[in-house]
Amino acid sequence: MTSLALLSLLYFALSVLTLTDSSLSSITTAAAPAASKCTLLNSFQPGFVVQGDYVIGGIFPIHFNLKIPDLNGTYRPAPINCNGHRIDPKAFRWAQTMRLAVEEINQNPVLLQNHTLGYKIFDSCGYPLTGQRAVLSMLNGVSEENSSMCTNASSLLAVIGAFGSSQSIVLSRTLQTFRIPMISYASTCACLSDRQKYPTFFRVIPSDDYQVKAIAQLLVHFNWTWVGLLRGDNDYGHFAAKGLLRELQDTKVCVAYQEIIPLLYTRQAGLRIMKVMRSSTAKVVLVFAVEGEMTPFLRDYMTQNITGIQWVASTAWVKASVFSGREYYPYLGGTIGFSIRIGHISRLGDFLQTVNPKRYPDNVLVHELWESLYGCSPFPSSVTQMPPCSGQESLLEQHSAYMNTSCPRFSYNVYKAVYAIAHSLHNLLLCQPGRGPFQNNSCAQSNNIQPWQLQHYLQEVNFQIAGEEVAFDAKGDSVPYYDIINWQRGTERNIEFVNVGLFDGTKTIGEELLIQEDRIMWAGHQSEASCSHCVFTFIRCQLLKFCRLRWRCQCLCAVPVVFQAPGRLSVMGSLSAALTVYHVTAAKLAIRQTQ
Repeated sequence: MTSLALLSLLYFALSVLTLTDSSLSSITTAAAPAASKCTLLNSFQPGFVVQGDYVIGGIFPIHFNLKIPDLNGTYRPAPINCNGHRIDPKAFRWAQTMRLAVEEINQNPVLLQNHTLGYKIFDSCGYPLTGQRAVLSMLNGVSEENSSMCTNASSLLAVIGAFGSSQSIVLSRTLQTFRIPMISYASTCACLSDRQKYPTFFRVIPSDDYQVKAIAQLLVHFNWTWVGLLRGDNDYGHFAAKGLLRELQDTKVCVAYQEIIPLLYTRQAGLRIMKVMRSSTAKVVLVFAVEGEMTPFLRDYMTQNITGIQWVASTAWVKASVFSGREYYPYLGGTIGFSIRIGHISRLGDFLQTVNPKRYPDNVLVHELWESLYGCSPFPSSVTQMPPCSGQESLLEQHSAYMNTSCPRFSYNVYKAVYAIAHSLHNLLLCQPGRGPFQNNSCAQSNNIQPWQLQHYLQEVNFQIAGEEVAFDAKGDSVPYYDIINWQRGTERNIEFVNVGLFDGTKTIGEELLIQEDRIMWAGHQSEASCSHCVFTFIRCQLLKFCRLRWRCQCLCAVPVVFQAPGRLSVMGSLSAALTVYHVTAAKLAIRQTQ
């Protein structure tokens, strides 16, 4: 990953700036002599820009489809572009939340007195290299055309982003070269807590280290000792699964199987995973994956008519509205999992209403949002081939992907991240000369603040917002709060996401989990939890744990499930057999260990 980031940095740096006397017609052309002036060879324009005394960046996956140019190494490639008309209204809302927060801060008579925040907001297309290109464009200043990057340091103080953990890994490594802090609103991979690798990374969303602790406590709470595990083929899935297995080591919970949903999903791969699920006696299945990975898998899962699975969802898909249709309920109803806590942003709904093509006639993203929401174009052309509309249509509740502000989660995280930067900057500006935290008790110069100086205050910031404490620990992680969500049947037989409890990381160990069990509806529309804790799966689980090492487990993994009769367990007839297997296996292991 390090080499990938460095190569990408070099590539995009070359694509942004070039010398006027240079010739780059071929990759083999000899370098031209240095020139006295540098100009832009290419540009990557932000979606929204506002100037201010201090500039911050924002990176959001506003599009979710990417058009990658041919990179054959023989000529300068065309820019990487996001495919039009595939805009994500939710991500667009997150970007508007950042704009609202900056507007509020600039109007606040107390916070950042006599100073203003500016911003540059870019679309990453949900792709690490496009996000990296956005970061490099941010470094060129508020206006690339009038950039002073050739002679002076960048004015960028901090970045809000990115969404996915894989994107944050690449972007953080790029920014740390310039010692610029980044605050993520959605990246949860525990790997990003490594301060040696990611010294400038912060986040206002809990690390997966906390999520796996919460999930482990949930499994123990319901006495689910025999579970299946699915994960995405990425950093998020890998580290989350690894963390969960670590958390389960000293519990009675065993993982019956672990399967990976491939990054390049195929129906053949999906059916293989489903075959494992069918043959296993584990009826509780935990999934660490994002909704984009789950969508094709669940499509095939439903065609196979597999039911009776009690799903445990990670934060990445537990509130995925794409799965809320009535066709999903027979297969996903009863799902339970942890979600980022809901916040409150009082002005967000009104602010979103102000965004329309008439107010932003030159903003391509606003035009595409309208095309996505209404299926028409405020500025028709031969490219869009959509019917015309005024651009002043009313944004209604039916546009819930964009207008739903009733339970902001990622939007609220963006909001907190911007305020964290503002409070840190405010504290920095209040520094008294001779009593500062830097060399010789000095303070930062208000007209020449360095990003690493802002990070010092960001590490120590502590403030309240909507009754919630916002602070960062030594790893850049925030206080963990989760809502427990249960998928229940709505009035129109669709899926509704119901809050049935919470995980409060400020509580003492063992008391973080608070569950309202009487409000939970389980898989199969049952009022009781699935039996994934029966006596014989428990015994087999303990045998597997007794083995410890994989090569010692082969005999046990092959033990047939002879204890489960169709539909129910025959306890009396198989208990002695199970205990016999236990003692015989233990004896064999003891012999192996002495050899």
